[in-house]
Order: sequence, then C-alpha cells, then structure tokens
Amino acid sequence: MASNDFVGLDIGTSTFKGIQVKGKTLISYYQSSAPGISLLSENPNDLKQISDSLRKFFEDAKFRTRNVVTSVPESQVFTRVISLPQMGEAEIASSVQNEAPQYVPMPLDQAVLDYEILGTSETQPGSVDVLLVAVPKALTQKYLALLQGAGLSPLSLETETIALSRSVVGDSSQPVMVASIGATTTDISIFSGGALRFTRSIATGGKALERVLAQTFNLEMGQAAEYIRTYGLEEKLEGKVMGAIKPVFDIIVEELKRSQAFFTSRSRRPISRLVLVGGTANLPGVLVYLAQALGVEVARGNPWETGISVPQNFPREYLEEFAPSFAVAAGLALKEI
Repeated sequence: MASNDFVGLDIGTSTFKGIQVKGKTLISYYQSSAPGISLLSENPNDLKQISDSLRKFFEDAKFRTRNVVTSVPESQVFTRVISLPQMGEAEIASSVQNEAPQYVPMPLDQAVLDYEILGTSETQPGSVDVLLVAVPKALTQKYLALLQGAGLSPLSLETETIALSRSVVGDSSQPVMVASIGATTTDISIFSGGALRFTRSIATGGKALERVLAQTFNLEMGQAAEYIRTYGLEEKLEGKVMGAIKPVFDIIVEELKRSQAFFTSRSRRPISRLVLVGGTANLPGVLVYLAQALGVEVARGNPWETGISVPQNFPREYLEEFAPSFAVAAGLALKEI
C-alpha cells in the first residue's frame, strides 16, 4: 500500500488528530475537539457518540481516504521489554510463548499477543531484548467496532509509544526519554539504540491539573484550563497558578525521576534528553521546570523536524504551535503498511 493511502488517526479524549503523508511529506492534517468521552466506556450510547463524532471529523477534514491506522491507549496495553538468552528467531518465538504467562497480567486466550526483537540487550550482557506487547481482545474488538461505526477502514492498531518512536525520537544513539502527557494519563518511555527499552503509564494528566486549580480557586474547568495555558509553571500572577498545580505536576516529575534512575542503573548510560509531547508540552515554564528537576535537556516533541517535512503552502506557525499534540498522529501516519 502506498504511504498516502491511509490517515494516522489519534483518538484522544479531548481532541481528534489526523495526518496523511506521501512518503514523508505532509499532504493533509486536521484536528478538532472530541466529545470528551473515554474510549474505555462500556456505554453503547457513549461509543456511538464517539463514532458519530469521528464520522463528522472525517467529513470536515476532507481526507482522501477512509483507511486509518490508529493507536490504543498506552494505559490499557501491557508493554514490557524482556531479556532472553541469545538464540535464533524460531527459538525466540517459542520462548516468548513460554515466558509470556509470567509477564502478561491476563489470560493469554483473552489477549492479542505480539513481540518484536529489539537486538542485543543494553542491560543484560549476552542477552537479546524483546518487546512484548499484549492488548485485551475486548479492547481491540471495541476499537474495530468504533471505527467501522464511523465508516472507517482500520488497517492497523498499535501503541502510542511505537508511533512516537517514528515521529519525535529519530536516530539518536544516546538514550532518550519521552513523556506523553495526555488529558488523563502520562506515558513514559525510554528509547536507546533505535529501540524502545522501557515504558510505563501513570493515571495523572492535564485534567488533574485543571481539577486542582478549579478546586483551589473555585473556578469552572474551562476557566482553570485557560489559566493553566496562560500561566503554567511560571511565577506570574504571584505564582498562584504554579503553586496550585505544582503538587500534582510533581507526581509526574517523580515518576520521570524514577524511570530515569531505573534505566540508568541498569544500562549504565545516562539519559541525554527528555522529549515532551501532548498538549501539556506547551505549558509556560514546563521545559525549564523539568530540565531543573531532571538535570537533562528538555525539548518539545516536533514531528515536523524529526519525521515529516512540511511544504511551504502549509501554515508553519500553526503547525509549530501544535507540534507536540500531533506527535502520535504523525507517527501513525509514518507507519509502513
């Protein structure tokens, strides 16, 4: 299939994002508000509302195709890097099946299991690292029904982390940590030697920041979101916004520190930089705050610099502003089918 025959579709709780490329050149993009309903809802009416919203999203976007590659929430996917003795591919396949039950927290007959050989282990000498991924079958069936209900043709489902490896990590030889701060979760991953080496997800995101600010100053959620977008982690407005959201944001910071320490202790290689994606990457003061907390370079993830070239007739300023939010959709668009 040609690379422009599908849309990379990021189905978020707060926004939908879609990107279509030809080769590695942007040919179409679109984003709009989502209905604010979790894809994990078991209510058929909720899921129908998401499907109807996706249908309208594609009508408004005017993409050239209804074929999509989309991602499943990292918090609902079991992803683990395991180390196995050096052996042939057939032996690895057999070993993964034998080892999976001790790692996957669900019966294997209820999961879609996949794996990828990453190469020589960076933490276990004489071993090979294998990425093990397990997705509940019920979740994949829900996604397929959701997409088909929107009149879309799903070609592939994958994890957000793998998509981000294409769009914002690049070919760095040094270990890179990526933090994807979404509305309800933060996904942390570490890449080294061109491969994913560590991943975890925590249930704290941008909505938690909005809630604590709204509660502290008796604001509506929309007002709280606007204050956060304006003042963030800077000392403006007498530092009142920063003071309110800092305890919640520091939950994310502590998880980043733990992930950094764990990887460095195993690999003996320091993390060179942190790449921030998701809407929170635009929070005023966030890059400086994280750089001081972690002692590494911190940058906004930008798929227009790392993965996709943008023709001159596109609104560069707009795309630069929202670059971290498009990172997952861009990585999905770059998938080879």
